[in-house]
Amino acid sequence: MATTAGDVLLGYLEQQLSELRRHEPGVREDEAESVHQMRVAARRVRSLLASSRKLFSTCEAEDVRSELRWLSEALGAVRDARVVQARLRELLAAEPKELTEGRPARLIDEVLDAAAAAGHQGVLAALDSQRYARLLTGLDALTATGKLSDRASRPARRVFKKAVSRDTARLVRAVADLSAASDGSTPARDARLHEVRKAAKRLRYCAELAATIRGGRGQAGKRSRKTAKAARRIQTTLGLHHDTVMSRTVLVELGLRSLPAGESSFSFGRLHAREESLAAGADADFARMWRKFPGRP
Repeated sequence: MATTAGDVLLGYLEQQLSELRRHEPGVREDEAESVHQMRVAARRVRSLLASSRKLFSTCEAEDVRSELRWLSEALGAVRDARVVQARLRELLAAEPKELTEGRPARLIDEVLDAAAAAGHQGVLAALDSQRYARLLTGLDALTATGKLSDRASRPARRVFKKAVSRDTARLVRAVADLSAASDGSTPARDARLHEVRKAAKRLRYCAELAATIRGGRGQAGKRSRKTAKAARRIQTTLGLHHDTVMSRTVLVELGLRSLPAGESSFSFGRLHAREESLAAGADADFARMWRKFPGRP
C-alpha cells in the first residue's frame, strides 16, 4: 500500500499512462468514446503534474505536461467537432417545424463532418509522430525513476491535503477574476468562466486522488470527497457553458455559409439565440453552486 506522496503520485501516473495506451487503438479507429477517454487520461496527468509539481526535483514533469497539452488539443479537434454536431442536431430537432427553413441539418453535417475528419487525420499524424513517441518515453521515465524531490518522501495524506488546499485557493482566485468581466455572455466573461472550469477540474482530480489515500476514510477523506463532488458539479455546469461558446462560434460560420449554399440563415440565428439563453442559465447555475462551495471564503 502506497504510504508516501511519491508512491501515490507515481502509482497514479502509471495508471493514467496505461489508460492512454489502452485507448490508442480505438482512437486510431475514430471511436468517439476512445477519443474522449484518451483525452481525459491526458488531462488527468497534466492536472496532477501541476498540482504536485513540488514533488519533482527536475523540470522534466513540466516538459511532459506541455506535450500532453499538445496531445489533448489534437484529440480535441475531433471530440469538439462531434460534440458540437450532436448538440446542434439536438437543438435543431427541438425547433418547431414551421420555424425551420431550408435544410440546416445538411449544412451542419457538411461542415462538422469535415472538421471531424480533418481532426482525425491530425490525430493519426500526431500518434505516428516522433513527438508522441518521445511523450510516451517521457511518461515512462517519470513513472520508472520519478526524479522526485525530498518532499515526495513525506506522508501522502498530508502532502495531498495541502495540494487540495492550494488548488482550492486557485479556484477561488479564478472566481474572483470574474468580477473584472461584465455580466452576460461576452468574450471576456466566457474566457474567465472557462478558466474557472479548468481550475475546478484540476481541484476535482486532486481531491479525488486525496480521497483514495490510505487513512482518508475519516474526516479528511470525507472533506476531499465533498470537495471533489462540488468541483465536478462546477466543471460539468461550466462545461455546458463552454459547449455553447463553441457552438455559437460554429453557428456564426454556418450563418455566413448559408446564403452562398442556397440556404436560409434564419434557423442558425434561432439556434444561436437558444445557445445564448442556455449559456446564461449555466452561468446562473454556477453562481448558485459557488455560494455553497466548501472551503470558499
